Amino acid sequence: MTRRPLYDRFLRKEPKQSRSRSVVEAVLEAASELLPGKHDDDDLSLNEIAARAGVGVGSLYDYFADRGSVLAGVAAKFTEDNLRAFEAQLEQARLEPLPVAVRGIVDLMFDTYVRDVRTPRLVLRVAHRIGLMPTIAGTQHAFATTLANALRQRTDVRKDDLELVAYMVTNMGMGVIHTLIWSDHPPFTPAELREQLVHAVLRYLTDAPAHAGTDEG
Repeated sequence: MTRRPLYDRFLRKEPKQSRSRSVVEAVLEAASELLPGKHDDDDLSLNEIAARAGVGVGSLYDYFADRGSVLAGVAAKFTEDNLRAFEAQLEQARLEPLPVAVRGIVDLMFDTYVRDVRTPRLVLRVAHRIGLMPTIAGTQHAFATTLANALRQRTDVRKDDLELVAYMVTNMGMGVIHTLIWSDHPPFTPAELREQLVHAVLRYLTDAPAHAGTDEG
């Protein structure tokens, strides 16, 4: 069964046909393209979004109640699309050497969230306002679960509790990313932090597991 997009919860009605779904996708894509050029999401108008999407305002209102529901849809789509992109990157890295695989994931994190922080900032503001933050946390956990499954297939990761390891790695990376999203003048450059994160994750994954006690006698 096809999974319904996360943004459907913010629509007036579910698109039943591919043409209807295309209208919704066009509206969300247009809003996503316009957001980086705005000082605040309040500056984004429905007329502007409809014009950019190439649809009539009436068609937009068929599926979105107001500007807030469009922005909620953008936040949900941004979150879900990123999860799918990271899952695809994990699949691609399945047979790669561990250093190459880790760098690919870290590079995708920085390229997605840090290269241009304007959209992630606005999306997170909207997500906080509409109560979507638990869903975002849930997608991070979903990625950590996928990561644990990927690590389980490798012979070059020397850890015992891979669920916990994957959870820690995911949140280590996203902690750095969230700080960079909100920092106008971070004490270190994104390039420096990218390299340190790659190094830290590799070291964490390849260190022998620590045990609480030792056998004596």
